[in-house]
Amino acid sequence: MADDALFSSIDTVLLRVQDVGAAKSWYRDKLGMEASYEDEAQRLVVLDAGAGTSITLWELKRGETPAAPGAATTYPILAVENAQYAWRALRERGVLVDPVTQSAGVTWFQFRDLDGNRLEACQVH
Repeated sequence: MADDALFSSIDTVLLRVQDVGAAKSWYRDKLGMEASYEDEAQRLVVLDAGAGTSITLWELKRGETPAAPGAATTYPILAVENAQYAWRALRERGVLVDPVTQSAGVTWFQFRDLDGNRLEACQVH
């Protein structure tokens, strides 16, 4: 890391959800992610996404609205060893997945969580 660099890595990616308990269960059951931290007062759960990165699920407060479906938003891209295998495994777990796409050196697909948050799985060749 350069001497003048302020940041060393991304700590977490924040996703807003309707019900943090239901979302926590979905991420555990469908993606195999376990909670590493929970804050009942804030209604948030931090999930281990591997390699020192996390996904934080934070429940929307009364009056807050989620991003509109299809809106251009930030989303996590999760590294996978085998995109075809991950695609099949998620389909078998009942996750709605987009078709697998291949382009210069990568194979990837997108999918949505139970709140409609976009996620992507990417295999770098």
